[in-house]
Amino acid sequence: MKLHRLLLLLAQLSSLIPLCVVSLSAEAAAHNVREKQLDKEILSLYKDLSRARELLSYDKIQAVPGNTNVSFIGSFPNRTGVKIRKFNIDADPGPKGKLRNSEEKSILLEFNGSTLSRVEVSVISEDVQIEQKSKTLIVDTSPLDDNLNDMEIFFSGIDGTSKFALADFANDDVKPERNNFKKDFYIKFLLDFHSQISSILAVQKSQGLKGQKNMLKQLNGSLKY
Repeated sequence: MKLHRLLLLLAQLSSLIPLCVVSLSAEAAAHNVREKQLDKEILSLYKDLSRARELLSYDKIQAVPGNTNVSFIGSFPNRTGVKIRKFNIDADPGPKGKLRNSEEKSILLEFNGSTLSRVEVSVISEDVQIEQKSKTLIVDTSPLDDNLNDMEIFFSGIDGTSKFALADFANDDVKPERNNFKKDFYIKFLLDFHSQISSILAVQKSQGLKGQKNMLKQLNGSLKY
């Protein structure tokens, strides 16, 4: 009787296995579809960020938003890349406030001619009081191809240094780490700097228009004599 019950239980379990396999396959397919959507959004942002190449043509950057720095790879007019850094400083209140924490995030965009050829994203956090510093660097050396999972991630902190390939991140129903990384951090980071680049370009163009207006005013004034 016990043997009969055991055989019956095994038969019931075996009938459920195909259903589990189908369910797991459906979940994996859903993650793959979601990842393709995220990759499409990242590629679109990369193309929009390529507008930063316009900054290479300015001899001098006239003005930038607060706590922001713009630097270049190469010398004008032969520049090949632009780096935009944003800072956040936490200091004790008062005129001589002691620095407590500093944060920096940046994006480096390199170009081969008119084509975006390299993207570097960096996040640095430092606790000055206890002298602890953490840095994460994300490098994409082929930003416009279809394989975004070839990005490499470097981390250094109190426990030493580590190197990861994005392709090594789990992306299943239990740990959708790769999709979460793209959705919760990378896309939001790119959107932040997309807005920053748009602001910087708008300022440079408005400064240029102001110079043109002064020039035209001076030329028109010469017609009076």
